[in-house]
Amino acid sequence: MRYLKITKSAVAATAVLSLLFLTTCGDGVEDNTVSIAISPTRANVELGESVELTVTAKNTAIIWPDQGAVEGSFTINGNKARYVPPSTIGTYRFTVAAEVDASRTVTATIAVVYAAPQITISPATIEIKTGKTARFTATSAIPSGQPQNQDPLWEVTGGCGTIDQNGLFSASRSGSCTVMVSLRDNDNKKITDSATVNIQDPALDDIIGDMVQVRGGTFTMGCTLEQGNACSSFERPAHQVTLNDFYIGSYEVTQFLWKQIMGLNINPSRNQGDNLPVENVSWEDVQTFIERLNERTGRNYRLPTEAEWEYAARGGNQSGRFIYSGSNTLDDVGWYSDNSDGRTQPVGIKQPNELGLYDMSGNVDEWVGDLFDYYTDGPRNNPTGPESGSVRVVRGGSSVRHAEAARVSSRGGCTGICDPNPNLGFRLAATSIR
Repeated sequence: MRYLKITKSAVAATAVLSLLFLTTCGDGVEDNTVSIAISPTRANVELGESVELTVTAKNTAIIWPDQGAVEGSFTINGNKARYVPPSTIGTYRFTVAAEVDASRTVTATIAVVYAAPQITISPATIEIKTGKTARFTATSAIPSGQPQNQDPLWEVTGGCGTIDQNGLFSASRSGSCTVMVSLRDNDNKKITDSATVNIQDPALDDIIGDMVQVRGGTFTMGCTLEQGNACSSFERPAHQVTLNDFYIGSYEVTQFLWKQIMGLNINPSRNQGDNLPVENVSWEDVQTFIERLNERTGRNYRLPTEAEWEYAARGGNQSGRFIYSGSNTLDDVGWYSDNSDGRTQPVGIKQPNELGLYDMSGNVDEWVGDLFDYYTDGPRNNPTGPESGSVRVVRGGSSVRHAEAARVSSRGGCTGICDPNPNLGFRLAATSIR
């Protein structure tokens, strides 16, 4: 028997012949496969919005659904459909079929969802001194149809201050920190915006520089007509007083300023916070503070006289003749028993009076320079009170007292029984600040 010997060259020649045969006869078996696809197959669409669907098909035409068979509406442009689902939260389906076989379909599942709420904080950046406050506001955009009872949540990172849920920031130390405000959407996702706060320690002149010059004049002191029937006998008779120019602090002396002068670890206040008025200070404590302040500054700060205090509280020669300092509505200008939760509040939050003075009504009663005396008829020029006595005058009302005590003409007195007092503080005055 003879065997056929196959060489490598023979195999190669056979392969070439086979390839030539296939090339001569065409590309092989024709592909008649039918396919259809839709993109996207799933999508979330915000309430009131639409989605574009793209359909691709091979070896078949497309059968678009009838308008009446679809929840919502659509428009066709070539192989694309602009689908507008119903304006109701829910899940909807859009189905396309192949013409060659209507049972061959593809479906896009569309979930209509609430749009994410947006929130914006203002201002975006702020420069502030330690011991001061600043107000941030949040503007929220909650799309139509969503629950509207979402309250923004405020927080601070960086440890240089605090913020309450009304957006009031209090700077407690120098540095940079971030104020954040947030909302939660219906999926409990946190939507936020932030602001940058840069805080610097103020120089002493900055702290005590918030002084307002009060132009002198003549005014009626005591129970004037607008004070109504609330006046006590201590406020009568009303009488004429003439004053020279003087300066008075825009704010009650804060605990921050107190510590700068008396010592960083010395704070007698019951309700503590750098931006809160210092309180629980005795007459002697206040005199010591003023002596040290004057040594540091070379100036001559003092307490206002009772007449200066009342003239300034009334708005000086710009007076609007209000019951309280700057308004006939105490909630606008002062903290008292009905709105303070029984606690002192940061200075300068309420509206100022006509001269730009804050908290002349409410927050803390304020020491003035006079010993107590009953009023008498007749004009007076720059009165300073009696030279002797055991009762010192306090003015302005406090966060734990009723509205009557916050009237501009209301007078109080304090002896050793209430000295010091957790509701008693003061503000500075000066004849000149040069």
